[in-house]
Amino acid sequence: MSVQFSQASGPAVLDRVTVANHPRRGMTLVEMTIAVIVVGGGLFLLTGWLNSQQQAAKRDLSVRLLADLDKALARYHRATGSYPTSYGPDSAIQATVNLLDHDKTRPILLDLPPSVWQGPGRRNLVDPWGTRLRYYSATSDSPMVKANNGRPVFVSAGPDRDFGDGDPAGLGDNLRSDDPGPNDFRLQQALREAMTSAEQPDGEEDN
Repeated sequence: MSVQFSQASGPAVLDRVTVANHPRRGMTLVEMTIAVIVVGGGLFLLTGWLNSQQQAAKRDLSVRLLADLDKALARYHRATGSYPTSYGPDSAIQATVNLLDHDKTRPILLDLPPSVWQGPGRRNLVDPWGTRLRYYSATSDSPMVKANNGRPVFVSAGPDRDFGDGDPAGLGDNLRSDDPGPNDFRLQQALREAMTSAEQPDGEEDN
């Protein structure tokens, strides 16, 4: 709309009003569809990035947890000449209590973040994904202990929360206190060899 004024002796007088019709142009269906796709794609990428960052943080915490437990086991062995003995499904609880009861190892466990403790008191250790840790003592017949030269091992089931009991594929993302690094498992081959050896018939020698 354009408005023109003429200046007279008195106040300004509206001289002429020219109205130009300029129809407003809205978004077409195609443009709206493209905008929705762009926004949705951005949200999808952002959600994926946030999830990957969260998983990386949990993995880092699990690595630190298992490394500290391995340090506690080594310190316990130096102080007592043996490792915590434990059997059955609650083996990790028994081992944890033993480490908490010893003066040399208690500070390591007390320094662990509150998020890795489950239930009242400090008895149940869980990984960052909420799964209780497992503990295989030095007297266990686990191939993981054999691969670790007879030293005990704490194990996290990893992001899939599967220890691989029913399907060996579940072992893929498990983390261990003897080698908790997420990028390169230096004992992976030794573990496979130990499992193969354990499955050999009696009287058959290892290669």
